[in-house]
Amino acid sequence: MTYRFICDKFPTEHDTTVEDQYKVSLTIDDIKCDLEILDTAGQDDYQTMLDTWIEFGNCFLLVYSIDDLESYKSLKTKLDRISQIKNNDKYSVVLVGNKCDLSESERKVKKEDVDSFAKSNNIVFLEASALKKINVKEAFTEVVHEYLEKTIFNTNKCLGLRCPCF
Repeated sequence: MTYRFICDKFPTEHDTTVEDQYKVSLTIDDIKCDLEILDTAGQDDYQTMLDTWIEFGNCFLLVYSIDDLESYKSLKTKLDRISQIKNNDKYSVVLVGNKCDLSESERKVKKEDVDSFAKSNNIVFLEASALKKINVKEAFTEVVHEYLEKTIFNTNKCLGLRCPCF
């Protein structure tokens, strides 16, 4: 999803690394935002690094695949960890179900279950497709918008935001 957002391309092959880092400037809600996006590609093996990424992050996209129940189940732990590390700090989370272009028969995660989970945790949920370029930009824009709502919504200054994407 991050590569699609940054480069507007869908990679046919993707080499999973510990992290990919990108910088991009966007204007969201009339505020110039400089995003530093860290794509961890769901690397759960690096707990120490994960904690550091969370500590310094402001906006979090929690991405799972709608055809992979385990990727969805791991989100609760990640959300709890973000909450624990960020404590009372201002931050935003958007939950993203990727591969919404798949047929219903390929879906392993029920949209109703995710919607209920998102509502109970007071976070935004949307489905996207990196392949078909559906809701990709909207996911990144929404997570920053949510952060602006919680922090400096009515100021007009440039923000440098760190946005880990798990």
